[in-house]
Amino acid sequence: MICLYQQEGLEFSGLVSEVLKRLYNLSTIRAAEFKIPKETFNPLRNQYDASQIIVHLNEHYDKQCDKHLLLVDIDLYTPRFNFIFGLAEPHKGAAIVSLYRLTGNDLIKQRLAKEVVHEVGHLLGLSHCSIATCVMHFSNTIDDTDKKNINLCDKCRRKIEGL
Repeated sequence: MICLYQQEGLEFSGLVSEVLKRLYNLSTIRAAEFKIPKETFNPLRNQYDASQIIVHLNEHYDKQCDKHLLLVDIDLYTPRFNFIFGLAEPHKGAAIVSLYRLTGNDLIKQRLAKEVVHEVGHLLGLSHCSIATCVMHFSNTIDDTDKKNINLCDKCRRKIEGL
């Protein structure tokens, strides 16, 4: 069971619930709206630290879920990257996906679904895949995301089914 938290003003629970049920047979429950903590903003980068947001999300975990997913619409980073679409921290049972860089045309829902499936895949124990069309392939650019399928490749599917 995955608890879905969303930044105030976002509403993608239907899309997320459908895609996670279809691809991983996971149920989601809608958790409380999440307010982005001001201290997670880095003014030097004009971005938010994804890892620090997950630390704050940990304080609001709904205890009926073992995995937690947060959707936001802010520019995220981790120290190793200029920006990220999302981040999973499996040892904390949490992931975050941002819509900020997924916008720009009619593909936002498709892009969001792919990033959600990707980050939840990490929560389920999958690593990045070398197959460019697999949803678990690392996306360095929005073009990389657009080229991926929403599905797992056969190799990654077998790993999930073996768990």
